[in-house]
Amino acid sequence: MEANHWIAFKTGNATSFSHFYDKYSAGLYNYGSKFSKDKDMIKDCIQELFVEFWTKRQSIGNPQHIKNYLYKCFRNLILKKVSRLKNKKELDETENYEFDVRLNVEEALIDDEKRKQVSEQLQLTISRLTPRQREAIFLRFYEQLSYDEIAEVMGITVKACYKIMARSLDFLRNNLSKDIYLMLYVALNIKILN
Repeated sequence: MEANHWIAFKTGNATSFSHFYDKYSAGLYNYGSKFSKDKDMIKDCIQELFVEFWTKRQSIGNPQHIKNYLYKCFRNLILKKVSRLKNKKELDETENYEFDVRLNVEEALIDDEKRKQVSEQLQLTISRLTPRQREAIFLRFYEQLSYDEIAEVMGITVKACYKIMARSLDFLRNNLSKDIYLMLYVALNIKILN
């Protein structure tokens, strides 16, 4: 159980600490790659996050959702790093950060001839979403987080999270052909159910 590993980690158990690193580092890397293409910086942020957790383990609280806590801390860290790299004092949390996500429609749903056309239209439409909208879609459909968890990770209210997702899905529905939207909807829901 995660809570037992967390308690053991806080008392200095290296095996429990490794459990969290092994379980979450790949997902954090994937999440970080949506904020920056700098692979080394993303890896450094993951290392820095876990080093900080290890050194401050005795003073860290007991989060209700460990995954959300790790993602939120990582998000804050990577936003600070990206901000510093862009020579800005702070990122304006409203919309001034990068978040690039590419949604891949399940290959089984479309034939080879249409795949490139569908992918191009989908990526063009996704790129027109705001960074927050792209991030919320990524967290919902790729990380399978609930709306409550997305709100926690992104530092927004649950109501705001629902609004972001509703606007994102409305935008996609209104800007994609019905066939492509239906394929996307089915593919994303298959991803959640698996």
